Amino acid sequence: MNIFKTVKIKKIINRTFEISVLLKAFFGFFEILSGILFTISDRFILNNFIILMAQQEIAGDPDDIIAKFLIKSADNLANGSQIFAVVYLIFHGVVNIFLAVSLLKNKIWAYPWAMALFSGFVIYQVYRYFHTYSLSLLFLMLFDIFIVFIIWLEYKRKKI
Repeated sequence: MNIFKTVKIKKIINRTFEISVLLKAFFGFFEILSGILFTISDRFILNNFIILMAQQEIAGDPDDIIAKFLIKSADNLANGSQIFAVVYLIFHGVVNIFLAVSLLKNKIWAYPWAMALFSGFVIYQVYRYFHTYSLSLLFLMLFDIFIVFIIWLEYKRKKI
């Protein structure tokens, strides 16, 4: 049985696709903005600000997972990850927005390109994850895997 035969399934896949691609574009905008902010900000000021905010949380709850994550992220920025973060965020953001707009305009060529490029990003994210063990990178990687899957479903549906 073809899962695309029922109207309800088609609508769910299409709606999930549209929302996911819009989220990808939205994240792309914030990735570009974050990359620009990292470029113009002093990493030590940013590092100290993050640590200050997290320490207030830890004072209230010493086992606060989010505060500990923020401190670890700030340490990574202070240890030279800033250049990688800037380049990655801006490039990833531009690609996300360009492909998201193309997908939402139903450009058939964009489907295989998006799947290939997002899969490439996932491979690189896996590599970076095993060097940094960054939770934010892990979540980005899982979201990109989901996006590739939903793009594949929508592409397959359009070709039927």
